[in-house]
Amino acid sequence: MEELEKKVNEEENDIIEEDIIQLVNEDGETVDFYHVATIEYEDNWYVFFEPAEELADIDEGEVVIFKLETDEDGEDLFVPIEDDELLDKVFEEYNRLMEEEGCSCGDDDCHCEGDCHCGEEHHHEHNCDCHKK
Repeated sequence: MEELEKKVNEEENDIIEEDIIQLVNEDGETVDFYHVATIEYEDNWYVFFEPAEELADIDEGEVVIFKLETDEDGEDLFVPIEDDELLDKVFEEYNRLMEEEGCSCGDDDCHCEGDCHCGEEHHHEHNCDCHKK
């Protein structure tokens, strides 16, 4: 898989609060993703994205993980992780950090599925699919 580069434009700055980022795939197509998290693991930074719309090769609820690097101009590059063992370790670290952080709803028995990016607060009884529209 080729490196995916962040598509930078003025309009992206207007939607930062929604955590949407546009990536360009190996076919040159722009694809919207939700920024889920950025974590540090073993002195490197990794970025987690969830597709903003259904993609054929990514199952619902899955995230894609990229190593964050910088090109010679100082621009961010999102590099796919080819090493399955490293990918598993980075994902395990993400899960560990999320368990430590916990849900913000205040319920100790919470099983929230997290923010769906629709702007509504959803907990326990509501699984919103509005981010797939």
